Amino acid sequence: MSAEQQGNGPTGLRKDAPPPGSDATQGGADPRPATPSWIRELDMALTVHPQVLLTGNVRDQYLLPDDHAAGSSATLAPYSLGGVIESLCAARGYGALAFLDQVHERITLLRLSATVDQVPEVLREFAERDEKWRRGRDGQGADGSDDEDEPEMLDRLRDAMVGVVHHPGPPIGLVVPYSGRLGSPQAPVAGEAARLFAAAEELGHTARPVQGASAVTPYNTVFWVVERQEELPREFAVGSRAVRVISVPQPPHDQRLAAARHVVGGLSRYQAATGGPALTEAETATAAKALADSSHGMGSSEVMAIGRMALDRNLPVQRLDEAARLYRIGVLDNPWATVELRERIAAGEEFLNGKVIGQPYAVRRTLEIFMRSAAGLNGAQASSSPSRPRGTLFLSGPTGVGKTELAKGVAEMILGKDARPIRFDMSEFAEEHARDRLIGAPPGFVGHDAGGELTNAVRANPMSVLLFDEIDKANPRLFDLFLQILEDGRLTDGRGATVYFTECVLVFTSNLGITAAVMGEPPKDGAGAGDAGGTAGAGGGTGEAGSTGATEVAPRTNRRQLSRHDDPTIVRQSLREAFDAFFNDTIKRPELRNRFGDNFIPMDFMQEKWVPQILDKAIASVAGRVLETHGAELVLADDAWEVLRVEATRRLDHGGRGVLTAVESALVNPLAKEVFRTPPRRGERLRVVAIEGDGDGEGYRLEVERWQG
Repeated sequence: MSAEQQGNGPTGLRKDAPPPGSDATQGGADPRPATPSWIRELDMALTVHPQVLLTGNVRDQYLLPDDHAAGSSATLAPYSLGGVIESLCAARGYGALAFLDQVHERITLLRLSATVDQVPEVLREFAERDEKWRRGRDGQGADGSDDEDEPEMLDRLRDAMVGVVHHPGPPIGLVVPYSGRLGSPQAPVAGEAARLFAAAEELGHTARPVQGASAVTPYNTVFWVVERQEELPREFAVGSRAVRVISVPQPPHDQRLAAARHVVGGLSRYQAATGGPALTEAETATAAKALADSSHGMGSSEVMAIGRMALDRNLPVQRLDEAARLYRIGVLDNPWATVELRERIAAGEEFLNGKVIGQPYAVRRTLEIFMRSAAGLNGAQASSSPSRPRGTLFLSGPTGVGKTELAKGVAEMILGKDARPIRFDMSEFAEEHARDRLIGAPPGFVGHDAGGELTNAVRANPMSVLLFDEIDKANPRLFDLFLQILEDGRLTDGRGATVYFTECVLVFTSNLGITAAVMGEPPKDGAGAGDAGGTAGAGGGTGEAGSTGATEVAPRTNRRQLSRHDDPTIVRQSLREAFDAFFNDTIKRPELRNRFGDNFIPMDFMQEKWVPQILDKAIASVAGRVLETHGAELVLADDAWEVLRVEATRRLDHGGRGVLTAVESALVNPLAKEVFRTPPRRGERLRVVAIEGDGDGEGYRLEVERWQG
């Protein structure tokens, strides 16, 4: 950071420019959030640690009282991390701060209270060199070029650090932003970088507090700044007792609310000044809360950027939550707010029942969830995170009953006729390294630059229906990712970029519970419990010969495959119990089960009454293909249709897929032979009069009448 960037005030925090259409004044009750704990920790560290490592949310802005503002004590202003350091150092009596500027490869000096002769000689030299560079840049006679013998940047930084740490006083601070760019976290550093970190470690252990008049004096402090600790070079002595590691967290709700008030106050005044309606105090408070809620997981600078975006898009204060959505995913159109989507959901029962035959219960439950999303009440019961995905479905049921088809129908209903879900077959993600396939490999590993399949897909299509098929076959490590998506609506990929799932619909499928625990009849003649190796006797279970009490034998619990002949209530109960057991006992993630909440939807076995509808739909599809490919019309006589119905019913234990298999075996295969031998002419009509088989369901033959229509 240059001296220009740091400001010249001797006390207080540096105030950055507020967003357009806003200022720092807040009205009403004191809106100031409590001073963040990390700032208090940083202030304490100045007296007990010679070096401080700041990590985490270090590129944000922090809304704090403006010491430069006159009047109201409630005035807040946004400050950078450099401004926070400057304020704390000024309050502790530091004479100056030096900043490494990696853009121009310079070290700049900001004097807080010290005179020129009260700063280390090496910093004076850097200040003179910086002044020469500045004159050259401003066209004041000096050429601004580097001297031929000027040392490299790392040499300059090392010299500055030695000069700062050994300075007798007043105390000096050295700020090193982007510390992770000084070396590689994967490979050992060498040369000047190695000398730099070796010197830093030794100086940390040999540094002493500056002597002064007060009882407690600070150190000459070196401030290292990095977003992620793992970006630091290997040689950085992060475990040294001399280094205080301070994590700067994302702002909690009260700090985002202060930033939201900051934005809303300026926008409301701008709105009134340009002829818009003036907002009441209650409307302003409501708008600020809505912005704070919708910016969950963002920094204060992003909240203020949302204000600038709202101003640019000419959005009123009442629609700041829409600006937050636009900022988060970058999509202008919001299908959830359209009348068209509401109409499609209202007519969704007929639409989805046409797509997924035989599942009226599952369709009804699915539509309830999307009515909630279209009404803006998704996750309304959870005050912690309003940024959850728009909808979540966990579809459980036997194979072939339409779980995948329901996901496809949901995609068409929400996103349009040609939309399809983005499908992940979770049986392909059973290995431990499968996590990297979804979010991308970490830095330094093969495939790091490619990103993850899931994060790339959502980044490219922020509004998507994501289908995670056979989720129970995924590696247990992946469920931590799903927990974060369902709770916060976002993921950080292997490259450190955040991907938002706020506008997505997540569909999980499973056939857990089809093999169910059922209560059998008690074994006869006293067999059962004793057969398992235990002794069950009369008279209190002593097992003595000659005891005369009646023996009570409990029914045995065994397991069997559920079928379409079971009562639907029992099937649904079995599926739910298996769902709970999987998350509670198998993968031990009850918190993830709770995130699904009431979005678990059991799907029923296919019943015989639905066969005609599925059969007609399949036959229509075959006829459509014949018409499209050959220009001929295909129809079935009643007798042929009845043969297909009988064969489809015989295979109904495989669900709707069994019906389709029957059509393929008894109609498509023999029809293909007929068409292959004698291709139909365009306009010709083919009528399947009869379907004959050899009795075992194979080798079907067709009797076909053909004529030119």
